[in-house]
Amino acid sequence: MSGPVSDLGRARDESGEVVAVEGLDGGMVEITARLPHLAATARPGEFAQLRAWGGVDPLLRRPFSVAWTAGELCSFVLEAVGAGTRLLVGLRPGDPLQALGPLGNGFPLDPVPVRAVIVSGGLGCAPFPLLVRELRRRGCADVIVLSGAATASRLYPAARFRRGEDSVRVVETTDDGSRGRRGLVTELVADACDETAAVYACGPNPMLAAVARTLQRLARPPRRAHVSLEAPMGCGFGTCLGCALPASGGGWFLCCRQGPVREVSEVDWPGLLALPPAHVA
Repeated sequence: MSGPVSDLGRARDESGEVVAVEGLDGGMVEITARLPHLAATARPGEFAQLRAWGGVDPLLRRPFSVAWTAGELCSFVLEAVGAGTRLLVGLRPGDPLQALGPLGNGFPLDPVPVRAVIVSGGLGCAPFPLLVRELRRRGCADVIVLSGAATASRLYPAARFRRGEDSVRVVETTDDGSRGRRGLVTELVADACDETAAVYACGPNPMLAAVARTLQRLARPPRRAHVSLEAPMGCGFGTCLGCALPASGGGWFLCCRQGPVREVSEVDWPGLLALPPAHVA
């Protein structure tokens, strides 16, 4: 394996209780649960393995970025795409929720960038409310969120990226032009970047590959760029080996232990795009 390995000593298997389930447009759901350990320890870009059912069907937990924390509460953004997520979006306040976390490596924040360019595609919005708050808390004055989706109903609400941080700019784009600029969110990246910026991106792997290609062509590339990758993470702690992704220069890394966040140059993008898609939740 290549790259720093996440610290499993920080993770705890925690029993919590759902306190809110909010349906957003386009099928997205934001679930908030009382999970004191996860709320106190999760860093932007880290994830938890969730389970809300008994028995062995489905067998495995499902991984989700920690989207937001407040006191003892944690929020997660998801949609029903498979057996596990259908059970999760069907939760109601008072239902139990089991969470193993925090897991993985999150977004590096030191040194604090002069400008933060956040690139969000669809459900790739999930790690960014927490990241925006932490960047602002550490003194990053210029935070811009480039938020893209296929259509307006699939955009994560701009106010949920800001969460009261009114200086945070949110620029929206949709494939069909139903809100914001018509086109792909990756088309906005070049104009938003300069050598003072740090780029943070999350979304489908093809979108992330397009971000990587864009950054390679810039005459004034950002000081650093990190992406949060998709992979079928069955266990979350490096045992099942189901989330191995190809590294640049050869070899593999485990998304759950040496990701999901990676520096953009550390990924073998052609090799990654040749793998089957990760949508098995």
